[in-house]
Amino acid sequence: MPHSGAPHTPALLGGIAAQLSHLAEEAEQFGLVLCSDAAVAGRYLVQLQQIDKLAQSLREMASVLAAPDPQAAVASIRLGELRLALEQIDAR
Repeated sequence: MPHSGAPHTPALLGGIAAQLSHLAEEAEQFGLVLCSDAAVAGRYLVQLQQIDKLAQSLREMASVLAAPDPQAAVASIRLGELRLALEQIDAR
């Protein structure tokens, strides 16, 4: 049952965080496989960087969901664009 004032239980948020972390790991492994082929890496460098950014973003969002202090977790996000987007959402 959700806590008053909170739309989701901590268990649900933790489960979502775990799934996001798992997806981040899969994306990173996929990118590593593609990077191991020099021809693919040379041809698709921008897309491989996007895969890396996706994995980083998933990990950062998972950390926010699992954090006891989500606002502090948002403030510690290293990806500036993601941090700003989440800060703007939280400010509403």
